[in-house]
Amino acid sequence: MLNINEIRSQFPILSKKKSEKQYVYFDNAATTHKPTQVINSINNFYTNYNSNIQRGVYSLANKATNKYEESRGLISKLLNTRHKEEIIFTSGVTHSINMVAFGYLNNLLLPGDEILIGEMEHHANIVPWQAIASKMKFKINVINCCKDGKIKIDDLRKKLNSSVKLLAIQHVSNITGHENNIKEICSIAHAENIKVFVDGAQAVSHKKIDVQDLDCDFYCFSGHKCYGPTGVGVLYGKKSCLLKMDPFMYGGNMINKVSFENSSWGEIPHKFEAGTANIAGVIGLGESIKYISSVGLKNIQEREALLINKMWHHLKSIDEIIVYTNTMPTSPIFSFNLKNIHSYDAGSLLDEMNICVRTGHLCAQTAINSLGVSGLIRASLSFYNTEQEVELFFSAIKKVLKFL
Repeated sequence: MLNINEIRSQFPILSKKKSEKQYVYFDNAATTHKPTQVINSINNFYTNYNSNIQRGVYSLANKATNKYEESRGLISKLLNTRHKEEIIFTSGVTHSINMVAFGYLNNLLLPGDEILIGEMEHHANIVPWQAIASKMKFKINVINCCKDGKIKIDDLRKKLNSSVKLLAIQHVSNITGHENNIKEICSIAHAENIKVFVDGAQAVSHKKIDVQDLDCDFYCFSGHKCYGPTGVGVLYGKKSCLLKMDPFMYGGNMINKVSFENSSWGEIPHKFEAGTANIAGVIGLGESIKYISSVGLKNIQEREALLINKMWHHLKSIDEIIVYTNTMPTSPIFSFNLKNIHSYDAGSLLDEMNICVRTGHLCAQTAINSLGVSGLIRASLSFYNTEQEVELFFSAIKKVLKFL
């Protein structure tokens, strides 16, 4: 078992207080906190070897390049990619999805073709596809989801046809915490020669990801949701797909040869990483991967399983709480409402008691509409949260109910 006090001491922000009381941070699906070693790695870069990468021949530049590429190797190992160059650094999931939408689909789809998207996706996994669909005159079709937020496999099968070229789906729901069976979905899609793009934003910090076993064509995640810095993320693509993909951005560092007549691009992954990268962010992301490995995903999962059980038991035990799932989630993400109380009002009162939760449409308005509500309260936990915090949270919920 993890020593939770030792774990919490590694995250400086968890010791911060307001009015002599500590915060209860239950907004980890939006962004996780950062351990000291991640913070120190960023400071160390700017303090001791700040320089640009993949250009200079001096020692500082060589060190920066080596640390940057070390992070690529760590993430390749984390996701179990076949080739290290299948890892592309981006600014996050949104950037990654736009890269595939505007760099890959233009070589794959024709007017009248279709993309399938789950009805409860995050906005980032809807809007870019809509934009390219409008530009290229192809269609978007929606796969129905069950109450737990997972796509209905029967509905997926019904909507497969020769015009469908891509399926875009989240691994874990940012609303319900339930997990789609990506391996099964990929098998079904590939039998019809359909590519699969997976939004892994809510999965990487909670479970082991093996992209070769899943057999997805693309997978992405953001650093800030797995204890790394903001403004950095990862796009994985099968090498066969990346070789058919055009750059999304153009400029320095991604070129092979430039002339006023024409220019040519470098090899993957560099042709997708134009300009000066978020070097400190990538190095910090590498440190967050090291941190996850040092704690152990198995230990993280065991710790979170305790918190999931405790949260679920409390949610189901209070009559005034409306829960929008039928079964306990696999990841510690819980969305609910309080009877006859607006989610914003509840969130504001919880803030007065130092409880940090997310309220509103959660960047998933289609999901909110499918549930027939105006908004939700979302409490999302991480392994560094405690059973005592769960008790404090539900004590605060009862005060909100009593007050309102």
